[in-house]
Amino acid sequence: MTVIMYVGFSLSYVIGLFTIVPLFYSLQLTSIYEYFELRFHSRAVRMSALTIGMLQTICYMAIALFSPALGLQTTANIPLWMSIVIVGIIGTVYSALGGIKSVVWADAFQCFVMFGGALPIIIVGIKTAGGWSESWPLAVKGGRVSFDSFDIDPRERHTWWGMVMGGAFLWLGNTFNQSTIQRLCAMKTMRDAKLSFILNIPIILIYSFMLFFVGFGVYVYFATIQCDPFSSGLISNRNQILPFSVMHALKDMPGLAGLFMATLFSASLSTISSGISALAANTVEDILKKYLGGVQESRITLFTKLLVCVYGFTIVGLAYLANSLQGPVTQMGASIFGACGGPVFGVFILGACIPWSNKYGALGGGGLALVFNVWLAISGQMYGRKSRPLTPPPVDNCYINGSMWLSNNTLNLSNVTITLQRVNTIAVDKDPYSFGFFLHDISYMWYGFIGCFVAFISGAIISICFRNFDHSKTDPRLVVPIFRKPWSVLSHEDKIHLTCNPHQLNSNEQEKSDMKQTRTTPIHN
Repeated sequence: MTVIMYVGFSLSYVIGLFTIVPLFYSLQLTSIYEYFELRFHSRAVRMSALTIGMLQTICYMAIALFSPALGLQTTANIPLWMSIVIVGIIGTVYSALGGIKSVVWADAFQCFVMFGGALPIIIVGIKTAGGWSESWPLAVKGGRVSFDSFDIDPRERHTWWGMVMGGAFLWLGNTFNQSTIQRLCAMKTMRDAKLSFILNIPIILIYSFMLFFVGFGVYVYFATIQCDPFSSGLISNRNQILPFSVMHALKDMPGLAGLFMATLFSASLSTISSGISALAANTVEDILKKYLGGVQESRITLFTKLLVCVYGFTIVGLAYLANSLQGPVTQMGASIFGACGGPVFGVFILGACIPWSNKYGALGGGGLALVFNVWLAISGQMYGRKSRPLTPPPVDNCYINGSMWLSNNTLNLSNVTITLQRVNTIAVDKDPYSFGFFLHDISYMWYGFIGCFVAFISGAIISICFRNFDHSKTDPRLVVPIFRKPWSVLSHEDKIHLTCNPHQLNSNEQEKSDMKQTRTTPIHN
């Protein structure tokens, strides 16, 4: 069912094509959060959105760093803290030395590595099972192939509704960030920006099916050799299954195991480098710009590089703490995107689509959505229904002649005494796999949708309640183009403060010239 999530991701690019791309490319803002101050005439709204966005980026960078470090620990027996430090320093150093240009080129190269490195484990897994005709029934029997969950209950972890609708808003929270806007505004024309955005759809769909078959190949491999590494104790964390399988399934093929590990590191480093570059840019542009007015550009560049290092080391520390979280790393990342990204994107939609919305609605709606979403995420982690593990492969062949044959460090079990402890099941108060309080059991896939919905609806209501206290007019350039004409018609009836000249808005050059003047003069003047 997780493959269906990428259908939702594709839908998010369609939505962004008509909202994010045309609006931000014409504005050519250095910081995405500058929009909130221009639109709502409030630095408080800008700083609130900035704080939430940076918190989301930092937390997700920690998860992205934790993933390859866990793989390095599994394959090379390096302590987890050392693995995190090694990967973190590599990503931080080349981002600081090369700047955004090195980040873009490295990301492009790492994309090809990610696609190429996943193929070996797919081929080897299916080949080990005896080909496609044998591997597919094996996966079906093990419950790994299921695409028929259409339940509308939001408490169900993975359903079509949650994956498509929830996935779309979850990914919009990720798309609406500093690193994405930096790339869009760097394109030569609006057409190029739209094309680069929409090309994500076929690429991400191909990538999703590739990931599905990676998991498919890993399962049929272990099911065929009848040895589950987690149940047998060969690994201590289910997130280690993939790198563990690679090191053993590909050990007789020189170079392929290293290629796959390069894939894992490429995915992580591309995310980390983009994230810390965006964090440094936001800090300079949104927080420190007014204090750096007379400072030379070369010194500002040096200071930005130092900020990259500071954020890099901060992420290293948080990545080690991520080891205490439960569940798949993919779920951790999705929860962060939904909990933090949903409210911010909801405030953006409020301002970009509703011209009469104001700073009171933005602050109130965004704050309410953030508190509610964070509570959902934390309570769900602590008290929510646990996902029932799928039936693992057998462990019959994990031990041969008293030794654990898959282990890198062979463990002799001939003189080991195993003591079984009786568990009193009667004393169990509650089945961890049964539903409890409704809100505690909401699937993490719905966090982004809930955050956006609460921020938009509550923000619109609060804006109406405080409309008499806000007399600022809405500049049409700060409204999504497809909504400018309808709202301009209403403005003639004095229902909103919005004036719009469609002929002027068709000229990108005129818009950029106007925005240069806007940055030096308050927009409501």
